[in-house]
Amino acid sequence: MTETADAVATETPSAAATAAWLTSGTAGRSTDAGLRPARGRSRSAALTMVAVFAFLLGGVQIALGLENPELAWAVDLFTAEFWIWVAAGLVAWWRRPHNATGLLLVIGGVGFFLSGLANLGIPALTVVSVIFATSPLALTVQLLHAFPSGRLHGRLSITTVVLGWVASPVLQLVPFLAPTNPAVYATVSTIQMWLGIVVMVLTAIVLTRRLIAADARHRRVLLPLFSYGIIAVLLLSFANPVVLSLGLDPKLGGVIQLILFAAIPIAFLIGVLLGGFQRTGELEPLSAWLGITGAGRPAVAQALASTLGDDSLRVVYWSDEQEEFVDEFGAPVGTEQHGPDRGWCEVRVESRLVGAIVYDTRMTADPEPVRRAGDVLAIAVDRERLTAQLLATNEALVQSRIRLVQTADRERARIAQDLHDGIQVQLVLLALAAQTIANAPDATPAVSEASARLRRGLDEAAADLRRVVHNVLPVTLTEQGLTAAVEDLVDRLSIPATLVADVDDEAIPATTVHTAYLIIAETLTNAVKHSRASAVRVSLHAEGGLLRIEVRDNGVGGASINHGAGLRSLQDRADVLGGRLDVQSPPGHGTRVKVELPCA
Repeated sequence: MTETADAVATETPSAAATAAWLTSGTAGRSTDAGLRPARGRSRSAALTMVAVFAFLLGGVQIALGLENPELAWAVDLFTAEFWIWVAAGLVAWWRRPHNATGLLLVIGGVGFFLSGLANLGIPALTVVSVIFATSPLALTVQLLHAFPSGRLHGRLSITTVVLGWVASPVLQLVPFLAPTNPAVYATVSTIQMWLGIVVMVLTAIVLTRRLIAADARHRRVLLPLFSYGIIAVLLLSFANPVVLSLGLDPKLGGVIQLILFAAIPIAFLIGVLLGGFQRTGELEPLSAWLGITGAGRPAVAQALASTLGDDSLRVVYWSDEQEEFVDEFGAPVGTEQHGPDRGWCEVRVESRLVGAIVYDTRMTADPEPVRRAGDVLAIAVDRERLTAQLLATNEALVQSRIRLVQTADRERARIAQDLHDGIQVQLVLLALAAQTIANAPDATPAVSEASARLRRGLDEAAADLRRVVHNVLPVTLTEQGLTAAVEDLVDRLSIPATLVADVDDEAIPATTVHTAYLIIAETLTNAVKHSRASAVRVSLHAEGGLLRIEVRDNGVGGASINHGAGLRSLQDRADVLGGRLDVQSPPGHGTRVKVELPCA
């Protein structure tokens, strides 16, 4: 492995600078904590000050480099590298203040600044440059391992980072401890070179595995940086050896490395522009918004996802009755919310569990912002938990009412069948028997007359029974469907009636069919008996999962749901199915009943 600074400027003790590793999570948290109080405008002002300071620092470096014209170009390259990394780091820090990615990019930029000090020709600064020569390489690979959460995940990544820190800066300092021993210098340089190559290869393997394992949404975030990072770490390992083997100027290898380094934060920014690494928000505006709006169920999760910058975030609610977590609609949470990359942060009001925040640990490694957001939203989550329970209870009540209606319909069908197959058949048989007695040769005139009267009475009773059976559940409805049954109703009216129907009878559930028929039958009866109408019009239309019914007459009007039990019972029947019934009946202008029933 070769050092970037030395390849561009002077000979150095180290020949192994292709390994890159990252600062520890503890260091990232402590530095971020120092900036954490600067929120909102204060944070923006602090980041602006860092940007101005970095610009001025780079300007000073360029000005000092003018005193050594031969290496001024090298100073300019390192300064540009410094500015690019710091700029990308400030963008990342501004978008996600609690994520260590921005910090790593800024530190990487500082590493380039220190590495380029050797080009100024100042002895004291050259020593500093040699010590920090491998730091940009270390931070590059560390950034790749930690992206996008800013923290390391997995044993292989941790092992790679540990090996990286052994190679740099630990091994980088060994030649300074034995400056007069060439054997020590050669051995350390060889170990550092091969260890750096191992770290780079392991990094490429880790990034490749993560890209393959990522889903489509995460791959969009990781692809720009990881795909370039895989290529970059391999090229960084072999850039100088290839240049030297071709007999080219060693400085060319350093220039190639600097170009490869400069593209890493650019690849990161491309990922940002493509929608990855979303900006997080502050908890104070979230709390204020919650208090002002009284957000509904979906809005709570959406606001929290926006605040934490995680589109996959879910808010689930604890159900004491079900003793499990449920979603905003009261349904049990599926297994897809559990997994190695899904973090759970329980939300409690005092000591009572009310819900949990399910988030992506690949995007939000530090659970502390999630916990604090949960504290802000605890009351809202508790409210939504109660709402979810109410919805579940209401859904159970609705299903219970529907089952009652279905049971009533089945019972009505059973009664109609029993009347048709039992009493009606008996009446017909009795009528035949009476007619047989009346027609008997030995029957006296009085017996024949009495038998004939009995037969006529039985016939009338059978006809009345058939009407009762028809009113309970018409055969036409069960055998031919709603349209034919309504058409039969219209044809039997004592006033002129018109039917307009555009429905697919086979696509309408039986419960909806029975409810629609009962509503139309009752409405037509009211039009004839109470409205004193001279004409009536019935329309049936199915569209968008709804069966729309309209019955309009030209009667006296004045009908109201609040007066009488007939229309009220029809409205209750429609409500059971989740439908609605509306009555418009201005006095003297007829009555229009509009009904919508679900039929999907």
